Amino acid sequence: MSIALALSAMVLLASTHFINGVLARFYPPLNIAFYTHLGGTLVGFACALLFSTWEPNVWIWGALAGLGSALGAWLLYQGLFRAPFAIVVPVSAVAMVTIALGFSLIFLGERPNAWVWLGVMIALPAIWLTASGGKLGKMGMSSGAKKGLLFGLGAGLGFALQLHVLGQVPDHAAFYGIALCMLSGALCLFPFYNRAHHARKRFPLLATTAGGISALGLTLYALSREGQLAVISIVIVSMYPLIPVVFGSVVRRERVSGTGMVGIVLSIVAMVLITVSTF
Repeated sequence: MSIALALSAMVLLASTHFINGVLARFYPPLNIAFYTHLGGTLVGFACALLFSTWEPNVWIWGALAGLGSALGAWLLYQGLFRAPFAIVVPVSAVAMVTIALGFSLIFLGERPNAWVWLGVMIALPAIWLTASGGKLGKMGMSSGAKKGLLFGLGAGLGFALQLHVLGQVPDHAAFYGIALCMLSGALCLFPFYNRAHHARKRFPLLATTAGGISALGLTLYALSREGQLAVISIVIVSMYPLIPVVFGSVVRRERVSGTGMVGIVLSIVAMVLITVSTF
């Protein structure tokens, strides 16, 4: 049952990136990020009421995490508007876990083991291979790839901040932390909402649905860890970049080079090593 929950979480989290990545070509990235957080808020509070216990200080951590979540989502969809799935998604994912590790080193004084450092060493060439296709020199990377790399790294920074801050929420209040994070992110994005853009009604609905799917995926991931070793859930969920890369590249007719695929695989290996070795 726990493995099924982890697999479901992986598919749901991947679906969020896929849906919003496709939308990013037709709808302002900031609006997508806003509706995604709105949908996550609704589902997040429903899950919190069912599975979590309120903690007085959780609103502080949730509000701070929302800043990182809003920044990460906005930059991620900016990147997917300008660059291929195969660059932005894996770069943002591996940057997220690597930068979150850095936060733990600086602010929590944690001392990672050799496997974590191996993951970091793999992450660096993984990002290069994913973004440049393994081509040397400044001319080897296209303009779109450069933008995708920068936005992916920026998104990773935002999500790393979100991950680090949510880690301070007690386990029994974790779902309230997620819900408040989504609410805070929506409030941060709302003042910058692009009201001048006349979109089809289904675009906001799709983005809101994607946000709800994401919150449900996070809930299932947390529940899956209760019935088995956390390592198993982490490994399964860490595979999520493969789904938006494969399906997104097909839908948007984006070609993924052989070296780019090597970079994607190495990115996932680096994520697994860094996340698993911290438990």
